[in-house]
Amino acid sequence: MCIPALTIRADQDKRFRLLTLLEAFEQSEDIALAHRSPGALIAFHDFLLALMYGVGAFPRTEREWREWVEDRRPLDEVAKALSGSEFDGRLDLFHPERPLGQNADLLPFLPRHGYGPAQLDIERAGHSAQLAEHVHLHHERRPPVHEAFAAMLVLHGYDTGGRMMAQNEWLGRAFTYGAVARNAMRVRNLAMGHSLADTLRLNITPVGRSAAGRINLSWSDPRPDRRVFTGPASCRARPVDGPADLHSWLGRSVALAPARRPDGEVVVDRVLVGSGELMTPLPPQLLQDAVLVAGRPQQARLDRALWRTSPALYAGADPDNAKGSDLFSRLEGLGRRVEILSVGLLTEKSSFRGWVSETFPFVGALREELYLAATEGAQWCEKAERAAASAAAVARDAAFPRARPDERKQLLARLLSAPQLWARYEEHFHRLLDDVASGGCEQTARARFAVDLVATTRTSMRESLSCLPESGAGFQARLQALARLDAALSNPRTFPAEFLEATVPTAISVSPAQATTDSRALAGWLAGLVTSRNHTLLKALTVPEHHHATEAQSLACRFAGTDEIKAAHLLTARLFARYHRAVPTTDPVRVFGAGDLGAACRRIGAGRERGARDPGVERLFRLLVMTNQKVEETHLFRTVDRLRAVNAVPPHWATLADDLSTWSSGGRVRERWGESFYTPGARIRRAAAR
Repeated sequence: MCIPALTIRADQDKRFRLLTLLEAFEQSEDIALAHRSPGALIAFHDFLLALMYGVGAFPRTEREWREWVEDRRPLDEVAKALSGSEFDGRLDLFHPERPLGQNADLLPFLPRHGYGPAQLDIERAGHSAQLAEHVHLHHERRPPVHEAFAAMLVLHGYDTGGRMMAQNEWLGRAFTYGAVARNAMRVRNLAMGHSLADTLRLNITPVGRSAAGRINLSWSDPRPDRRVFTGPASCRARPVDGPADLHSWLGRSVALAPARRPDGEVVVDRVLVGSGELMTPLPPQLLQDAVLVAGRPQQARLDRALWRTSPALYAGADPDNAKGSDLFSRLEGLGRRVEILSVGLLTEKSSFRGWVSETFPFVGALREELYLAATEGAQWCEKAERAAASAAAVARDAAFPRARPDERKQLLARLLSAPQLWARYEEHFHRLLDDVASGGCEQTARARFAVDLVATTRTSMRESLSCLPESGAGFQARLQALARLDAALSNPRTFPAEFLEATVPTAISVSPAQATTDSRALAGWLAGLVTSRNHTLLKALTVPEHHHATEAQSLACRFAGTDEIKAAHLLTARLFARYHRAVPTTDPVRVFGAGDLGAACRRIGAGRERGARDPGVERLFRLLVMTNQKVEETHLFRTVDRLRAVNAVPPHWATLADDLSTWSSGGRVRERWGESFYTPGARIRRAAAR
């Protein structure tokens, strides 16, 4: 039997190959399984895990499992066992008495009652209940053996249930109705390793020798509790006796009829599918990979992407949700990053609608950080979507004030493409998790995520509003909607400091080379000190630089991308603390500031005598920009003290950090400050900043 694989070793050509089961285990360190269908990828790994349990190649204890993973225990023993006499003929898909994965009792009915192979593939059939339309089941395409094998494994694990294309007189009345398969109603999670062998070792559950259970390779395998389809026991479910039984569970009765093409290739010509075994509810020890949402295994939903419920995957950081000894608990003890592949089946009234699959990073040492990032990231996305929805409602009411009640919902959906918006959020969410999993600065990752989220929401809203009529009413509706969106995104009662910093406009534009994410992250962290009333760290930041560096000053330096700008970031943090230590306000404009330092100096003064009209302020500003080498800290401190004394808005702190970092680059910063100080048009727009 063949399975598809991709060579991954550096000295090999990267190519797609079909391997036998024995070759897959023998070359498991150099290959990774590959398939277009996420469900087939899960089914292949499940079947290989079942074979490992079936031959006794599995760890018995948690300690032994860790040794398997860290020492990269070879899986050659599995290939040797499968090539022995015990498995002679048991891996043959067309064996006359015990065909692999099939029910031999159906073979006599194949010549007369068999249908086309489309019924075997749930992606082609679309529904298990094929009682009204049979034409597509007779499609002329006949799949090769490896495709039929993959489709059969998926059918065993993911079939959605319902009435089958079967008759009562074949095996019994109960044979005509199939129950939902074991994975169809929950999301299956697989820890993906560097190779097939690494993946299998990561996902193998350590159990005692007697607790592994018996593997199911065919309905003909002797088993006293095997299901029958007649009599009072026909609807009786049986318990799973171990992981070998679980991973090879025969969820359907299948019979395949082979044929040979003119070129000699063997294909599957006709198929019969009927009901399979019934499973009792699984105990927790057999739900090793399950992610619990509200106490139940996570399910795939048409209206909600998997990543929106990903916090549950990291919920082991929350003691109330920890399951104890499971896949994620074992991975937590490894000192490496592992990618978690989550796959679910999307259905609607038992009809196949597609697969949903996501990959999430998992690092045991950062599990709590990933949990918090996933939780807050999903919450921020939901709040941003609600802000966009409120803006779309404003545009609808302004542009179509006389719309009928039945039209209002349609107009709102037209002005807000929620699915498209969530699809754009997904990319930023995964990058947030990647940044946290890479061990970088969490505050920097949060700040970048907030910037991306705000920009995406605004862009999407402008695109959606482009459908409004090019008239006075349409123009006014666009302006009102964008104003509502900005107001909603900058609401300090809804969004955290990083989000507010991303929405505050700046009076002076900063070039992309200067506007670094590090400076925004620094501003977000400093703002968090004010909003959380952390006076201890604020006070520690004001300690003179020649004293021993405090913990707060060390934290401020962490946001510097290079050593050359650490001094500028530390100075910005000290100026921020000097301003806010005595001005306890959570107003986002005053917390994050606005404009560069030239615009801030223009706000110093009383009445009309402000900025350049005040001789003292003008002398102070000239002292600030008198040299192209370095700004004197004394003059900066005096400027901040003057701003604080008149309760004026401080400079935009992220911009100030960038300006101080690039002060000596040709005097450009001095020119911008001068333009902001002496030009009336450089004043901040207070209405837009609120």
